Amino acid sequence: MTIPLIYWNLFDSSQLPDNIAWLSEEELQQLQSFRFEKRRKDWLQGRWTAKRLIQSLFAKGDDLSSGQICIKNETSGAPYAMIKGEKMKASLSISHRGNLASTAICTDPDITIGIDLEEIENKSQGFIEDYFTTPESEYVFALPQKQQAWAASLLWSGREAILKALQTGLRYDTREIAIHCPSFIYKDEWEAIEIIKSPEKQDSTRLFWRKLENYLITLAVISKNEQFEILPENILAVEG
Repeated sequence: MTIPLIYWNLFDSSQLPDNIAWLSEEELQQLQSFRFEKRRKDWLQGRWTAKRLIQSLFAKGDDLSSGQICIKNETSGAPYAMIKGEKMKASLSISHRGNLASTAICTDPDITIGIDLEEIENKSQGFIEDYFTTPESEYVFALPQKQQAWAASLLWSGREAILKALQTGLRYDTREIAIHCPSFIYKDEWEAIEIIKSPEKQDSTRLFWRKLENYLITLAVISKNEQFEILPENILAVEG
């Protein structure tokens, strides 16, 4: 039996083209609706990163241009791709933060994924108390200051990834999710995080994380089958 693969990539905003000729007609119209430059930049970063990953996986030679790919959103907010007018059968997730954007994709019909990119930074006491469970808040506050930023950023990113994989939008209170924060020893690879509780599909949801400089990436995987593999490296960084 073939083990399903989950592909991911990571791009810096410096790699974003100066022109927007790579957008589809529908995407061009959506871009024009954004009033603020930051929103435009984040949106463009996410679309460019997703299209690069799709092209690297599914283009044969030069037969799939960026303009032939259109990234759209379900009513829940979950992204999906149209390729030459046909909906791609895959679970797609996009995240952007600061100058980085990341995409994950899996074509197995029994797997749904959610990726989140978070900068390691301090969170206010009010933020932690509002969005984390009481045990999680107490755990974060008991840590040294430098480790508080790391733990809070990871706990928040993990929630975002799980909610994206569930494709429920903002239906749930973030305190309906509880995560066991792993050790601070980083191994430069995807590592599992224990999910203590989740509002849906807890038995089939798994969560992973990895650190990239001052950023954390979390990946939630909802799978009916426990067998799947996350590529260890950024696919486009490996392929050049």
